[in-house]
Amino acid sequence: MRYLALIQLGSRSASERPVPGLRALALRTRPHLIAVLVLSLALISAACGSRVATSQPHATASASPTAQPATSVSIGSAQLVAGSTGWILSDHALSLTTDGGQTLADITPPGVSAGAIRGVYFMDTQHGWAVSSSASNSAQLEISATADGGSSWSTSDLGGPAVDFADSTSAPAYIDFVDAQHGWVMLLVAASDAGYLFQTSDGGKTWQQLPRPVGGRIEFVSPTTGWLTSADQQGTTFTEKIYVTSDGGQQWATETVTPPAGFTQDQATYTIPAFTSPTDVMLAAFDNGTSSAAGFYQTDDNGMSWQLKATVPAGKPAGDVSPSAAVISKTDWVAVSIYGTSVTDVTQAGAAQTAVSPVGLPPDSGIGDASFTSTRAGWVVTNTSKCAGFKTDCTETTALYGTSDGGAHWTQLASPPGPTPSSASATATP
Repeated sequence: MRYLALIQLGSRSASERPVPGLRALALRTRPHLIAVLVLSLALISAACGSRVATSQPHATASASPTAQPATSVSIGSAQLVAGSTGWILSDHALSLTTDGGQTLADITPPGVSAGAIRGVYFMDTQHGWAVSSSASNSAQLEISATADGGSSWSTSDLGGPAVDFADSTSAPAYIDFVDAQHGWVMLLVAASDAGYLFQTSDGGKTWQQLPRPVGGRIEFVSPTTGWLTSADQQGTTFTEKIYVTSDGGQQWATETVTPPAGFTQDQATYTIPAFTSPTDVMLAAFDNGTSSAAGFYQTDDNGMSWQLKATVPAGKPAGDVSPSAAVISKTDWVAVSIYGTSVTDVTQAGAAQTAVSPVGLPPDSGIGDASFTSTRAGWVVTNTSKCAGFKTDCTETTALYGTSDGGAHWTQLASPPGPTPSSASATATP
């Protein structure tokens, strides 16, 4: 089996690093508004040993998703999962679409506030998970699971209460499952560049805390093999490496890639793309202050070594140069430049590529959460910032855009439902 990765190389100060969500963070299952995702992270003291955290189910509810009228709300994260089915998270609702974003159904887990959701992941159109802060105790995390596309959810405690969680309600959580039984959750912690890593092998009935070298995005391709990249949040001290495990996350080894000519390994930033299915690709972007480059890397030895397979356009040097990347299959990959000026479709495992200048994306906007289910159908989340004066009276607007022709043309899709006076809050049954 071969595996793929995306890497960005750069030497930027913390103040220069981008708002999380505007980079190619493969799914970025980011649980809140991109506009408020600026995190200040420092060190945490998380146990390097293992402990078993028993899941305590306390809510199981059913709901029939019904289409909601579109309203203007901000979007925090989204992913096209399979075909025309995908999910969208705003501060008011977790929504599901089965028609590519034309209509949306509110599938927010009962008893869970959408604004408290820190991460969302759907393995397929039916099986999904959401990590949130408990409504009754912000120090307690919860994980909600569905096996029927959000029609019903079961919510359980994730680990025990911790002060770190109460202090980090806006920090993202990254979720990954390789099947209905084997899954992982990485929880970032405010004032830290580390995180808490949990693993389940019984479908979420119990969770075990595992050691972790750094907090960041995770991607597993089997119950034993996976990799991790640092979160690169604002205000953190980080060392960009690829961390690889061959025992399900019990131990991690560091790996790097061979940079292109003119760059060094310490100028690299590694990014895990959004995956339609687990595969062997990562993206790497490089920035030496005067020039930049980005490329898809692939592994054929479970992450022990990585080979450059295709180069794609990068952003301007001395800034955020990493494109937002999506992996469709082992041979088909897509990269959308950070400001939406180009969309590159890579096929034949890097042997061929086609680039287009997209039409329809808002100008001067950051691009994040790229996800494609084919070489033609995809989504991105845009973030547009405007200031009335110099760094004063600034506003940020996020929106979801879709393409059906490989990125050449984009259309803004329906927004998730906002709060209404008649909306009733669901409560969990003890």
